[in-house]
Amino acid sequence: MGEKAPFFFLFISAIIGALSSSFFQIKWIGILFCLAAVVWFFFLKARINILLAFSIFLIGFVWIETPWGFPNGNFFLVGKVRSISNKVVKLSNVHFHQGNEWVKGRDTYVFLKKYGNADNPSIQNTFMALVENEEGMLKAKEAFWVGFDTALEKLYAWGSKLSEFLYGEMKKYVFSEADTVASMFLGRKDVSYEVRQTYKNGGYAHIFAVSGMHVGFLSFLTLLFISEFLPWNFLKYPLTFFVVLLYGFITGFSTPTIRATAIFGLYVLFKLIDRPQNFLNILGLVGLIEILLDPSLVFDVSFQLSYSAVTSIAVLFPILPKFRPKMLSDSLNMTIAANIGVIPFLILDYGKIYLASFVFNVTIVPILVAILLEGAFLFSVFAFLKIHFIEKILGGGMYPFAKLLDNVADLTKRMPLSALSVKPKVAFFLLTLSSVVLLLLWFSLPSLKPGILGRCRRNSTDDLES
Repeated sequence: MGEKAPFFFLFISAIIGALSSSFFQIKWIGILFCLAAVVWFFFLKARINILLAFSIFLIGFVWIETPWGFPNGNFFLVGKVRSISNKVVKLSNVHFHQGNEWVKGRDTYVFLKKYGNADNPSIQNTFMALVENEEGMLKAKEAFWVGFDTALEKLYAWGSKLSEFLYGEMKKYVFSEADTVASMFLGRKDVSYEVRQTYKNGGYAHIFAVSGMHVGFLSFLTLLFISEFLPWNFLKYPLTFFVVLLYGFITGFSTPTIRATAIFGLYVLFKLIDRPQNFLNILGLVGLIEILLDPSLVFDVSFQLSYSAVTSIAVLFPILPKFRPKMLSDSLNMTIAANIGVIPFLILDYGKIYLASFVFNVTIVPILVAILLEGAFLFSVFAFLKIHFIEKILGGGMYPFAKLLDNVADLTKRMPLSALSVKPKVAFFLLTLSSVVLLLLWFSLPSLKPGILGRCRRNSTDDLES
């Protein structure tokens, strides 16, 4: 793993540093890790040992840089606005005032009673507020925005306007299911509390967190479709990347879509220049850069679901059994692999083990989500072109699938033993995470199973060319 995917190895080390800092909020331990790594580095010659020294240094560095949780009670907070919906503001580059100093905080959501000095706050505005922390939920008592007119902020604001425009079009043509489709496709929070709780209790809350899973579905299906007509790499990969990039614009340049776009873009680049890379290495490079820029992302639900799902797909997808038709086989295998990877983090973030939903998550739900993602993407294209009669057709076509998705979530919630509360959830998280990691390590090390695994890898569909 370390030799074939060194960046992924360093990425895992950075995650360990962030998680350790959360459990043991003592910065000097991180300093000791850094010093030990530096001393060790100067006494080593072997390449693998140098990689280990760098990994230990990263554990310490990220341990030091990882921000701690927010204090209880009232305090002042400042950050950059990343998304706005239903008076819920997501912030990045967060700092809060504690004692006599400003302390770096994690990316977070702040719930508003009113917008304050701005009726229409913009993405990338600086947000300042007096907030109250109630059981981990930050509520703004007073808030206001300060806007800075830069090129980057204009780009983010434009992406946000695209999202608002598409949401308005969906309200016209997808009828009562517009909120479900918009929340799933755009990552908005317009869906009602009751519907959100239905999905959460049914085990499908991750559908509304735009992540690498969404981009993975969209890119995978788009690549499959384009490959049927344009089998040449120099055409099908750039076209698929364009679709992924456009999805990034549509979703308002959310962090998950930027992350997935970067991963897919690097993969496409190495394909086009005929320099194939271990996909885990590309994944690790992007993830490592993210953590070094903002270690608090490790605690973001979208970050956890994205990387756990994609890592599991990268390792397990090539070895799962294939059958015909190929498109259905690949879609099902990708879904099974992704669901195995996200189990520990669903326990950590939602405190439950979803029994019934696992069956639906590997059969019905992925099909519905894939149909709605592709339908919503096509709907968006024709909405931009202002071809309203096709919007009506696509909106009417998506409605029954979205309604069926709602019904599946409601049915799952009502099934006996559909969800088991997990206490203590941290212990169960560590147990399931260890099991999944051991499973992935077993299948990611060919030397452990040189015969069968080697043949599976040689016969696997690397990029849909076979």
